[in-house]
Amino acid sequence: MKTIAAVEKALLILNKFSPEKPEWTLAELSKELGWAKPTVLRLLNTLEKYGFVSRSSASRKYRLGMRLFDLGSIIVGQMEVRAVALPVMREIRDKVNEAVYLNVVLEGERVCVEFLDCSHALKAAVNIGQRSPLYVGASALVLLAFSEEREKIIRSLELKPFTSTTITSKEELRRRIEEIRRQGYTVSWGERNAGLVAISVPVFDRHGKVVASLSIGLPEVRAEEKKLAECIKILQWGGREVSRQLGYRQT
Repeated sequence: MKTIAAVEKALLILNKFSPEKPEWTLAELSKELGWAKPTVLRLLNTLEKYGFVSRSSASRKYRLGMRLFDLGSIIVGQMEVRAVALPVMREIRDKVNEAVYLNVVLEGERVCVEFLDCSHALKAAVNIGQRSPLYVGASALVLLAFSEEREKIIRSLELKPFTSTTITSKEELRRRIEEIRRQGYTVSWGERNAGLVAISVPVFDRHGKVVASLSIGLPEVRAEEKKLAECIKILQWGGREVSRQLGYRQT
């Protein structure tokens, strides 16, 4: 496996920090790693610039930076919501016998982090790790609608069609976002994959922030009015239940 030397060296520096040794001076790191001080200093300056280390103004020692805390919080949050959501997702899947999946925002995109299949031969299939822009499909739109930075995100988006029903106008996107916020869920018809219908609701954490979207996917041929009403009802229950278990208290 090929590696990038500078990146590898930066990671080796980060790995030197531990509960037993949470702070290091430049001289200590240089001696520990066997590298020249100017080399270590350049790497530390880069890591400090991006928040991966910080330096005490009093002791001049380096410690891990808050950016690592931010990244760790993302991982912990995803692990928590997946663990809480999975039993609820199984119950939803068993009641409606359709695909159920859980999505989060990662690096500015909607990412599927859990998926439960159904028993139908004709069904929606969503791969864990699958990504889509935040304007494409129900699961992404819900994450965008309840984001505190939705307007900033909308301004940065370049709306490209995935299918003939994908939203390609920012005015239309803003109208859709307001509709989702009013009704608390959304249904998309072939906006990411033609022939598939998706229903999605938000999941909130104890701070009232959206941390995930919970979705049901099914083929259009099974998406008659009665079936959709059933899916929306059970999915809304599921979103409330996962949010409740994450500590959310609706006001």
